[in-house]
Amino acid sequence: MAGESIKLGPVGDPVKMTLWWSAALIAAGATVGVGMVGSALGAWREEQAGRVYELTPRYLRVAGRALVAAVALVGAAVGGVVAAVGDGGRGGAPAAVAVTAAGRVSPSVAAHPDSDRAHKAAPSAPAALTLVGQPQGGRLYQGTVPGVAGRVRVWVPSQYAAHSAASTIALQALVVRAPAGELAEVWEGLAGAVLAGHANPFVAVVPDDPCAAAADDTALRHAVAAQFRVASRPRSWAELGVDTGSACAVTAELNHPDVYAGAAALGGALPHPAASRGSGQAPGVRLLLAQAHRDTTGQAEAGRLRTALQGAPDAAVRLSSVVRDLTAGRERFRLVRLAADYVTEEFAAAVRR
Repeated sequence: MAGESIKLGPVGDPVKMTLWWSAALIAAGATVGVGMVGSALGAWREEQAGRVYELTPRYLRVAGRALVAAVALVGAAVGGVVAAVGDGGRGGAPAAVAVTAAGRVSPSVAAHPDSDRAHKAAPSAPAALTLVGQPQGGRLYQGTVPGVAGRVRVWVPSQYAAHSAASTIALQALVVRAPAGELAEVWEGLAGAVLAGHANPFVAVVPDDPCAAAADDTALRHAVAAQFRVASRPRSWAELGVDTGSACAVTAELNHPDVYAGAAALGGALPHPAASRGSGQAPGVRLLLAQAHRDTTGQAEAGRLRTALQGAPDAAVRLSSVVRDLTAGRERFRLVRLAADYVTEEFAAAVRR
């Protein structure tokens, strides 16, 4: 995967290779040697026990196992000597290399996709994101990126590998603004929408602070594009807000409808721009304001925002309150699936706008 920055040791360093082989020799020699010593002692006791019945002891098995034990222990000792001599007192480790998603090795410089089909080299090495898990069959990375305060998570779906080559169409991306405790339902919802055949697979970008860079997340999008193959044409990104992150997702769409295909807000408080028949609002705002059927407070928030945006140029605001399930977590999962379906539609419409 483009931009996968799992750190490895230096490739082709003879000293390091020697140390690795020495460590393996020590481990194998010690394990086999100790095991064979015990086996030889057991065989010797068996032969000694036979003398009670006037059987002639045969120590060939004992001698063979003792010989193997001696050879193994000598090998472990040799490995220790080679390790001590081979290190030579070196304390510093050489620079690491980055392994890309496609299996290519590059010296600390990740690929920089700046268009849907072009694949260019980054002018400088981006900050590293570390693989921390594989929820829902995808891959979850975490770390810091230039120009963005706090940590950032990036989840790539299982379909990402098929879109990581320069000859393929890059995946669209979502900036997900949600509390960390609710991300499990987000991954499940995004993956479930794809499996159901209703939504495109998306790369999800999650700032640790749900409202980080809500006013202008240019640095965030550029940093992610420097490490992952994502689409970069206008409106190839969208916003998804969950609970406390909903207000910031909506704010980002209100401020930059030319950048995003749209935004989905799932519950939570929402911003209240002045209801002035849309004056001052940028044209082309696209919003889905969805809440669970039981969330009457969220539905009232959505109604107020929709009223405030009436008359805004080329604005389209959808409301939804049909989702029901046994628990809040399952409702959140269903809301995310609904949002994925909506964003997929808006991405397709954005191509024509």
